[in-house]
Amino acid sequence: MTGTCALATGTHVLRSLERPRALWLRVQDGLPVELTIDGAAHPVACIEETWLVECERWRQSISRRYFVVSTADGLRHTIYHDRVADRWYAPDM
Repeated sequence: MTGTCALATGTHVLRSLERPRALWLRVQDGLPVELTIDGAAHPVACIEETWLVECERWRQSISRRYFVVSTADGLRHTIYHDRVADRWYAPDM
């Protein structure tokens, strides 16, 4: 596959990481506090994990802050903030 990155962990199936879904959310002090999914608001109950990915070896610089969040209604998602473009994405939705 030319130009495509994929991730395989444990028993998960390979999935393309090339085109994540743009995400609308409310942020407070740089942290996600509410996700909007299909027009419905989902307050963030807990940020379970966060990490930073930075790379300058590619054609474009990459600087992303990832979050694993749980919402008040029981959803769990990995989301990230593209710090270069200042946009939020959800690779797992």
